[in-house]
Amino acid sequence: MERRFGYHDWLGLTPEVERLGPELVRRLASALNESTDDLGAARIQRLIRGGDAAAWLAYLSALTDLVDRGSAAGVAERETMILAGILRDQYRLAPGVLRLSVEDEARGIHLDNLLERA
Repeated sequence: MERRFGYHDWLGLTPEVERLGPELVRRLASALNESTDDLGAARIQRLIRGGDAAAWLAYLSALTDLVDRGSAAGVAERETMILAGILRDQYRLAPGVLRLSVEDEARGIHLDNLLERA
């Protein structure tokens, strides 16, 4: 029997990203001299109020890219690794409430590898 996912099931994945993410993003983006306009708390709130699972996964992908830039630049290492851990957990928990694409699964594996090297 195929598992059926509810339209809003993905919302159960958000707490750590919602609670800790904006400050980590702010610090990491600042260290990279980047803007957080599209990655901060306002985007999370828009996603929670009117987004869907695909939009949430796109957001996690953007955060993973930020982690990669921080890691490559060697800046805000503590924030980079904390955010990487939060994102890895999102990708680990996600299959319980939604279907991941091959690319999303690869991001989770990538984050695992990044954290193992740290």
